[in-house]
Amino acid sequence: MEIMEKNEIIDKKRIGKRLKELRKEQGLTQKQISERLNITRNAYTCYETGVSLVTLESAIKLAEMYKCSIDYLIGRYKEF
Repeated sequence: MEIMEKNEIIDKKRIGKRLKELRKEQGLTQKQISERLNITRNAYTCYETGVSLVTLESAIKLAEMYKCSIDYLIGRYKEF
C-alpha cells in the first residue's frame, strides 16, 4: 500500500475526485449519497467539487459505505 507524502496538505479536489469515482462505481446518485449522510445534495456536491472539505462524520459514513479506509477516501493511500 503506497502512502502519500507526509508533508502533503489535504487536497479537497483530490478527495472530491475520489468521492465521485467511488459513487459512480456503485451506480449511486449524489442525492442518494446525501440522503445516507443526512445532508443536503448541495452540501455533498460541494464535497465532490472540492469546494468544501468532507466532515469527519461524513468521512466515517462514506468509508463504511464504500468499505474502504478513511485514509484511502481522503487520498492518503492510492489503493484500498
